[in-house]
Amino acid sequence: MKHIRFLYTMLILAQSFAMAQESGDKQKAEQIAKEDFSKSKYLKKEKYGVVKELNRVIISQPVIKQNKYEYAGVYTVQDLGNTIELIITQNTIEAILIKGNNDGINDLFYKLKNIVITDALFKAAMINKNGNEEMVEGVFINKNDNGAIDFGLGIKLPQSITINGLHINKLFFKKM
Repeated sequence: MKHIRFLYTMLILAQSFAMAQESGDKQKAEQIAKEDFSKSKYLKKEKYGVVKELNRVIISQPVIKQNKYEYAGVYTVQDLGNTIELIITQNTIEAILIKGNNDGINDLFYKLKNIVITDALFKAAMINKNGNEEMVEGVFINKNDNGAIDFGLGIKLPQSITINGLHINKLFFKKM
């Protein structure tokens, strides 16, 4: 009888641990979407009696899909041309990187391996041209930019890159 109670207790603990880990990944995905891929700006200028107002709101929400195969596809950074093709099979998730027109990103992104997708959270080991390996996180999101909604993969870079004097620490790959 004690043995059955012990097994039952272990089963409950294992289930609660699995649920806690899943909710942790969901919370992490929500945190990345909110903190790194959402923002708002308001600007008001007056010149010669004319008032100009600019209001820009970007709201990003994680997209949790029931079937992991729905995340498969081609994702592109619009202005830079860099592309990731996610191929999802029964046992593996593979990424094919297609270089764009910017050496900063091409040097940073050479290969992705050990890709895991859980509750819209994307985790992978990124290998650069020097062979150094760093963990990278991202999230599959719907990005609402003043009413224009795009689905894609937002990735936080482990180190910022400089492109034309701009320091970039995250990229949004729009699904094509």
